[in-house]
Amino acid sequence: MSDTIEAPAGLAPAEERGTLDVRTKALEHLVAHAALQVPGCVARPAGLHPLTRSLPSASVTFRGSVAVADLHAAATWPCRVQELATTIRDTVRAEASRLSGTDIGRVDVTLHVVPVDEAVGATTSQRRVL
Repeated sequence: MSDTIEAPAGLAPAEERGTLDVRTKALEHLVAHAALQVPGCVARPAGLHPLTRSLPSASVTFRGSVAVADLHAAATWPCRVQELATTIRDTVRAEASRLSGTDIGRVDVTLHVVPVDEAVGATTSQRRVL
């Protein structure tokens, strides 16, 4: 009996097959988590509709050692959209960099307005205009 496991025929040696990079997925989770720390940013579960996704959600790409994040976040109306998006961007960049030790060069924020009943963590004590 041999202690060595042979690779199936036609399969490249292990060191030539590619890599598994966990840092990208971990950073995506940190970016989404950091967004939820901003007052006004709410979570929205994906639900049953095939075109909806849970928010916040992030995708991260690396250009060398610098990360670029694309973040989709949610807020309930009324809100100051530009101020909220700017605060989310700045907070995410600082917090995700601090927690991961990764240089985040840019954070692109797309803010989705969702109904209060779809949002998790939204306060219902906001003033309503009738």
